[in-house]
Amino acid sequence: MMKLNYYTIGALPKLTWDSELPCTISEFIEEYRIQLEPLMDGVSDILLLNDVKNLELILKARIEKDEKFRGNREDGKIDYYKARVVEPEELESFLEEPFINRPDENYPEFMVEYFLKHKTDEERFHHIEELYIDYFKYMQTRENGFLRYYGRIATTIRTVISAMRIMRRGLDLDKHLKGDPFVVQTILENRNNADLGLKNHFPEVAEVIALFDRDRDPIEVEKDLDRIRFELMEEVGRETPFADHIIYSYIIGFQVRNRWNSLNDEKGLQILENIIEGNY
Repeated sequence: MMKLNYYTIGALPKLTWDSELPCTISEFIEEYRIQLEPLMDGVSDILLLNDVKNLELILKARIEKDEKFRGNREDGKIDYYKARVVEPEELESFLEEPFINRPDENYPEFMVEYFLKHKTDEERFHHIEELYIDYFKYMQTRENGFLRYYGRIATTIRTVISAMRIMRRGLDLDKHLKGDPFVVQTILENRNNADLGLKNHFPEVAEVIALFDRDRDPIEVEKDLDRIRFELMEEVGRETPFADHIIYSYIIGFQVRNRWNSLNDEKGLQILENIIEGNY
């Protein structure tokens, strides 16, 4: 395993926040599939997040039938995240009968439970943040230590972002804040503190909070949030440059960077703005 990782890591294209990507994340995984094979369970866990995102896109389109949310292709179809575990057609079928049409017997239980709990498209979309939280909780149960770290840090970031957006909109934090129970409770108890009481748990919290201190373009805020996510993955690579988790952190970083590579035209940015404007 370690020999494989040395070989694979040495062959990886250089990846920085400002660098041009040599290919898409889907093309990258396909090209390195043989080398990644021993780690594909973990890779699939990472890509499962794109299934959640694709489900959100499907629900959004089904509810609103709004062309703004139907992708950047001329045929008007949803522009799905392509690096995924399950094909969109299967996800559509899964939405209809979550228990009967489960993509396979190993498809995570939290996915099935969410769509059994919430019956209608409207309800499922309204509570979609629960599904994201469930995904990151699932990641915190993985055997690999890095994937557990990723689940924890991603949940923390998401909860802090949610808290800042709720407060920015003048809503009741106690009523609306969802996320990791520890992080939620810490924020509620320290809402008037500059670091929301999270400095020791999440040292980068000040950088995230600072993004909401001034009136900024939501797209730029979202991009800076992804930059922080990317740099956290990059930091893992510097600390331990040859281990399984470096492959995982590289794929996550590639995926974050790939998001902006595919949204650099006017249509793509408009789609992203439409998706996030309700949460900003």
